[in-house]
Amino acid sequence: MNIWIVTTGNSDVILQHDLNWGKFHEEVRDDLECWDFACATPRDKDNESVGFTVPARVLGQVYAKYPDYYGDDLSFPLLDTYREYFEKEEIKLKKIIVLLTDQAQIFHYQEQRIHEKSPYWQDTSSIEPLLKWYFQKHQAIFKCQPEFVTLAPETENKGIDHWDATLSLVTKVFDDLDLESNYTAYVSHQAGTPATSSAVQFVSLGKFKDVKFIVSNQYFDESYQQKSESDEIASSSYWRGMQIQKARQLIITGFPGAALKILEQIDGISQSAIAELNSMVDFFNLYNPLANSSQELTVPQATQRIIDALDLISFFFGQKNYLQGITLLAASQETFLKVAILSKVALIKDTVILNNSPKKVCELLEWVPSGLCLSSSIDSEHISFKQSVWQKLKFNNYKNNKIINKNSFLIGWLKNLDSNFPSWNLLDWYCDDNRIFDDDLRNQFMHNLRGVEDIDVAKYLLGYQQSISVNNVLDTYANYVKQPFINAIDYFNLFYKREKLNNKLQEIANSFK
Repeated sequence: MNIWIVTTGNSDVILQHDLNWGKFHEEVRDDLECWDFACATPRDKDNESVGFTVPARVLGQVYAKYPDYYGDDLSFPLLDTYREYFEKEEIKLKKIIVLLTDQAQIFHYQEQRIHEKSPYWQDTSSIEPLLKWYFQKHQAIFKCQPEFVTLAPETENKGIDHWDATLSLVTKVFDDLDLESNYTAYVSHQAGTPATSSAVQFVSLGKFKDVKFIVSNQYFDESYQQKSESDEIASSSYWRGMQIQKARQLIITGFPGAALKILEQIDGISQSAIAELNSMVDFFNLYNPLANSSQELTVPQATQRIIDALDLISFFFGQKNYLQGITLLAASQETFLKVAILSKVALIKDTVILNNSPKKVCELLEWVPSGLCLSSSIDSEHISFKQSVWQKLKFNNYKNNKIINKNSFLIGWLKNLDSNFPSWNLLDWYCDDNRIFDDDLRNQFMHNLRGVEDIDVAKYLLGYQQSISVNNVLDTYANYVKQPFINAIDYFNLFYKREKLNNKLQEIANSFK
């Protein structure tokens, strides 16, 4: 089904001449609210043949009383242009929606209406009878009579020229109309205020799958007579631009996966840019497709994942996505403990005799998915041998711990390896077996699916140090967790690459055109 949505403006109906205007206006002026500025103004002062304009509200009120003179006195230049387009293209319209305006509700005081420039006089609601006559006259072409819909703002100081309010108003009007999304919508939005035009563009693109914009182009012919003709602009370019802008914002705000879904539906997108975006999706999932899975539990790979995670946590906290941020932070701290321990253990030169040969004890410590443990190569060795290995590795709680993954053991072990290790409040609190379980937001998230407020997150990030009073989550994380965390990684001389995530996201977003 083809439908046509057309906006109306102050110059959509003009006087072909001013022969009757003065007389008609004089006869009805006592019924008008104001008649001080009702003169017919030439559209071109050097060429009166192109007609005269009168404020739309006044024109409609006057000529509503003289329907017999419509054909001789009135001209509809913009509608004529559109009509010629539909006739030439042989487009059959099943529905016509004509958008009028009426701001009487917000310009309800006399002092608001006495000024010639008041938007009130530009309203088109009063020219509805004139427009009905026009469509009836050309019913052979349009085949249907239009449905008139009035945009009538009610909020003070938010008229038709107010961008946000008009967008909401047009959205509501479109929602109230019985219009299916599978309609082919022809949209003419040139008449009226820029706010109305933009709102109609935006809402129609969002509501209909197939939108064609019909615009009037004015020009002068060889005899310098003003002419106009209509062009059809496919919505694809509008839609494409809007989708790309939407995807860019999603990328910049940390939702590359959602952006990828949008961009995959658009033709002509750079595949190299898509590849970069795919890599960013992997980054947000802490996944490196080029990495060997056997290397994931190694110091270099894990250190880089920690650094990446710390930047991601900033994004999550900035979006108030506390569940993701706190869960990822807990995982980062636990991974850090293992990485730091392995980095210090690698410096231990002590050896043991294994299979009649000296073996470095550092080579007998392994990192498996369930935690740190002694190498399977010494499974058959006597318990006393294993205990001696643990002692040389400076781990004291070795008696019944084949695999070490308890945080309190790990931080104690790390401090045995390096008593000067610079910890931070949250890490110490998180590794304390005596901490209050109800305060552990990660456990509350994971085990009870409980909610949380900003102040709760800030207190948690501070390790419940009462002497520090900070309420802003992002600043608290940056100053009391992220920076000390990075300082500790630097302290252990752990190598990583760091690229400012915001800059990288902006660069990727800009690559889509």
